[in-house]
Amino acid sequence: MTSPTASPVTAPRILARCRALVRPALSRAVRQLHPWHAEITAFSLGWDGVDGDDVPGAQGKGVRQALAVLGAEAVGAEARDAVPGAVAVELIHTFSLLHDDIMDGDETRRRRATAWKAYGTGPAVLAGDALFAQAVRTLTDAPGRQCAPALRLLAGTLTDLVHGQADDLLFESRPWTGPDAVRPHEYRQMAERKTGALLGCAAGLG
Repeated sequence: MTSPTASPVTAPRILARCRALVRPALSRAVRQLHPWHAEITAFSLGWDGVDGDDVPGAQGKGVRQALAVLGAEAVGAEARDAVPGAVAVELIHTFSLLHDDIMDGDETRRRRATAWKAYGTGPAVLAGDALFAQAVRTLTDAPGRQCAPALRLLAGTLTDLVHGQADDLLFESRPWTGPDAVRPHEYRQMAERKTGALLGCAAGLG
């Protein structure tokens, strides 16, 4: 008699499981925004409206929210305990993309127009600001006694993130060869701050 073969645990399956766990709370957080900001955020997240389904090909992979969930599970906590942290990092990630697209002048993301092209620069900036505030609110409203450490971690991460973004913008005015060229260690530090910091924060908040 042949025993049934378990489905392989793959990265796409893990990401899908974590997205399904986090999505209800993420939707609630978005609905709490001003309706205009909620609409822009839903568009940026690849949703068909605030309460709509995913638009095929328009979503991110959900790596940061998955890291929060997996971080909690790795230390023996329940996956649901990581949901507030997962929501907060997803909101911060979306905030950073809204502002980054404006600064870089990017007109498309995930196969469609960026938020600032679809809604205008001012509304996209304001939506990003609203997401920043909502991420903080999500952590302060979370049950338990870990609010202060979570906020300290998020604050440090945001400091790193904006430092990394500043370096990224400054690198645009420097050559890639010659005595004034951007050095590998400078670029690595920029990437660690701009991208790596939020990945680490996600695992820590979980």
